[in-house]
Amino acid sequence: MYAALTVDGITVNSLEEDSSIELTVDTSTEFRCSACGADLAETTGGFEDGNGDRDCPAHAPDDSDAGDTGAHIPQRVALSWCNSAGIRTNETDDAITLSLSTADPRGAFEITVRRVPDHIDSPYAGRLLLHLPYPDQPMPHDQMHPLHPGTFVLGQPIPAHHTHLTPA
Repeated sequence: MYAALTVDGITVNSLEEDSSIELTVDTSTEFRCSACGADLAETTGGFEDGNGDRDCPAHAPDDSDAGDTGAHIPQRVALSWCNSAGIRTNETDDAITLSLSTADPRGAFEITVRRVPDHIDSPYAGRLLLHLPYPDQPMPHDQMHPLHPGTFVLGQPIPAHHTHLTPA
């Protein structure tokens, strides 16, 4: 048996027995203007490009515009929330670990599938075990808040739903 790694459909040459692959995502900008494509920074006064301009050079005024200027139209950059993603194989432990970093770049959520050795005296001998991140685990990468079984909101907790009462 052998493992093959492909990147965008191109096979990458073989790696060492215990190997790791990591994809680092450029997270230098979180927003771009959907009209002109400029990288934007969020400020207290709105979104600005690298020159500190709030006006978009690609603004197309319509009949309702009083002038020829308009603000940048911020759009989140795809995958800007991701620091890195990686795959590690470990033949000694007979395991594959997937890592995904969404917060602090010094850590990651890790999902591991490991095969229990056949010779172990256990009902799990030869079986696969799946290790997943979970809320309140020691040394978590980021906070996890349950949304529904198997799905979590990462980071800040879900806002509490407030019921508005009207006077009788």
